[in-house]
This record gives sequence, structure tokens and C-alpha cells, in this order.
Amino acid sequence: MSVYNAMAQRHPDLAWRLFQPMPTDRRGEVPEGKRPWFETPVYNDHHGLLSAIYAPHYVRSSQRFPEAPRLSVEDITALDCFDALAEDATLRLDMEFQPGDMQFVHNHTVLHDRTAFEDWPEPERKRHLLRLWLAAPGARPLPPAYAERYGSVEIGNRGGIICKGTRLHAPLEAV
Repeated sequence: MSVYNAMAQRHPDLAWRLFQPMPTDRRGEVPEGKRPWFETPVYNDHHGLLSAIYAPHYVRSSQRFPEAPRLSVEDITALDCFDALAEDATLRLDMEFQPGDMQFVHNHTVLHDRTAFEDWPEPERKRHLLRLWLAAPGARPLPPAYAERYGSVEIGNRGGIICKGTRLHAPLEAV
């Protein structure tokens, strides 16, 4: 939300563009019967709550599909501005995880990313990260546009991307 506030204050001429649908690459996570890309705005105002859904590389790589709408110069300028603000040290929080650490973020209020890492060659020392999508009762309502990405925006029944052959599992031991 800090990125939105800064953008709305510093670049209101670009902020509005991020409320318009933009093509987004599914990066191979294509549910049966869907296109390999979908459209959604970066920002959504739904039931008086601001939500965000943004993966910069996914929006830009949507352009590899000839049938996906083309990003305009204005779109690219707005995305570049957003990216620069998201990288601004005064707006972001950097953290280093230690074994056993847990992080809980709401994907639509806090943007998150990771930096590169070098893994250990020994299996017992390899990085082992579990990603869990919680579907909490009483969660904030999400805009209908998000159903194109997640399949459902129903509270208590949303999250995850289920594709043909998906096996739901949460291994506790590194493989």
C-alpha cells in the first residue's frame, strides 16, 4: 500500500493506469480450459479496500503471446514507475531468513519478492521452503477479477493454482 500511496502522490498521472486490466502470463500454470495469460489490474478498489496483484515479470512476459493485448507506452511507464517505487529503500523492508523462520504476508496488501540465493550442494543442507496458501474464514473480500487467477474468490475457498496433474502436498522433509 506504501507503493500505491507514493505513486498516487508523486505520479497521479500514472497511478490511474494501474487500475486498468493488464495482460499477465500464467508462466505455465494454466488451468484446464484457460488461456496461457489472463487480464487483471495491478490495483483493485473492491468494497472500499485496495488490493494489489502484481508480478512484474509476469506482466511483461505476457507479450510473448501474440493474442495478448499489447502494453502501451503509458502502461510500461506506469509499470516502470511502480517497479522503481517498490525498490525504493524507504518503502521496502529487507529481511534475511534463518532456519525455522516463518513469514506471513497477505498477497494482496504486501508485495513480496526474494533475492537470489546460492544453495548448498549437500541434500541435508539444501534450502527447503514451504509455501502455504491460507483460506481464512472472515478474510477480506477480493475483487471478481482475481477469480481468473485463482479460480475462486469465495472467502474460505480460494488460493492456489490447480492445473492438470497438480498433486497437493506439503513435504516436511527436503527431497
